[in-house]
Amino acid sequence: MTARTRRARAGLFTAFAGLGVTAAFVPAVLPSTERAMATDLSAAVPALFGGLLVGVLSSGPLLMRRPPRTTLMLGSALQAVAIIAVAVADAPAMFIAAAAVAGFGFGLVEASGSVAAKSVAAGSATGLLSALLGTVAVCAAVTPLLVAVGSGTRPLLGILAIVPLLALAMLAGPAAPTSPAETPAHRDVRGLLALLPFAVALPLYVGVETVLSGWSAVIPERILAVDPGLAALGTSAFWTLMAVGRFSAAGLRRLSVPPIVILVSATGAAAVLMATAGILVESAPEVALGGLAAVVVLLAPSYGLILGLALDRLDPARSAAVTGALVACGAVGGTFVPTVILLIGRDPASSATFLVSAGLCALIPVLMLVAARSPRRASVR
Repeated sequence: MTARTRRARAGLFTAFAGLGVTAAFVPAVLPSTERAMATDLSAAVPALFGGLLVGVLSSGPLLMRRPPRTTLMLGSALQAVAIIAVAVADAPAMFIAAAAVAGFGFGLVEASGSVAAKSVAAGSATGLLSALLGTVAVCAAVTPLLVAVGSGTRPLLGILAIVPLLALAMLAGPAAPTSPAETPAHRDVRGLLALLPFAVALPLYVGVETVLSGWSAVIPERILAVDPGLAALGTSAFWTLMAVGRFSAAGLRRLSVPPIVILVSATGAAAVLMATAGILVESAPEVALGGLAAVVVLLAPSYGLILGLALDRLDPARSAAVTGALVACGAVGGTFVPTVILLIGRDPASSATFLVSAGLCALIPVLMLVAARSPRRASVR
C-alpha cells in the first residue's frame, strides 16, 4: 500500500468519523437548545434528513464530473460549518437551517464515501465499508457524552467541528492514484422496478430509525422528565444499542443464519414492541422506554440486510448504479416519515408516534416475505 493510499484511507475514516459526530450532535443538543430558546425544535430532525436527501441526490451529478475526494471535501466542510452554526444558533430558524446544512453535507459524504472506498480497499470493499460504518457508530456514541458535559455552554460545543475539519485537511493532501473503480456507474432507476419491495422497505425502515435516532434525546427527556443535559445521553445510548444490534446480527450471519430470517423476525418483533411502548408510554413510561431500547437493537441491522438482499438480486455490473437510487429511497423515508408523524402525533414522545411507527415497521417483514417469493436474481438492463 502506497503512502498516498494510506493517507486516502485515513482521510476516509476521518470523514466517516465526522458523519458520526453530525448524526449524533443535532439530536443530542436538541433538549438543551429547546430549553434555552423556550420553543419546540422537533422540526430540526426532518430538516436534518431533508438535507441528507438533497445531499444524496446532489452527489450523483458531482460524482459524474469530479473525483469522490472533491465531494468528500465539500461535504466535510459543510458539516463543519453547520456544527458551529448549531452550537451558536440563537434563533429557531437558524438552528433548523443549520441542521439542514449538516444533513446536506452528511449526504454528500455518505454517497461519495462509498464510491471512494472501492478505490482504496485492498480487494473487496466489504471489510473496509464495515470498518467505516463502525467508525460512524463509535463517534456517534461518544458525541452525546461531550454534549452532556457541555450542555450549559453550548457555543463551546462548536469545537466538535474539528473532526470534519480534520477530514478536510487530510483529504486535501496528495490524491491517491485513480482507478476505474472511482468512476461511478450510471444510475439506472429502472432497476428499482425489479426491486420494488426493497425500494419500499428502505424508506419505511429509515423513517422509523430516524424517529428513534433523531429524537433519541427528546424522547427520554419527555417520557421521564429528565434534565435536558442528561437527556443527551439518550443519543449515546441509541448508538451503543445500534452497535450491539449490528454486531449481534454479524455473529448470527457467521453461524449461517439466513439474512431473510434475521430481518423478518427482528423487524416483526420490533413492530410488536414498539406498539406495546405506544400503549404503555403514559401508564408505564419506564417499561415503554425499555421496550424502545430493545426495538433499537432489533432494528439495527435492517438497513444493511435490506440493501444486501436487494443487491443479491442484481447483475453485479449494475449493482453500483442501483445502490445510489436505493440509498436515495431510504433518505426519502428519513425526511418524510418524521414529518408525517409530527403532523399526526404533534409530540415525538406521544403514543401516536410509537403506534404509527409500529405500523410502518410491521410492513417491512411483509415486504421482505414478498421479495423472498420473487425470483432469486433479477437482471437489470
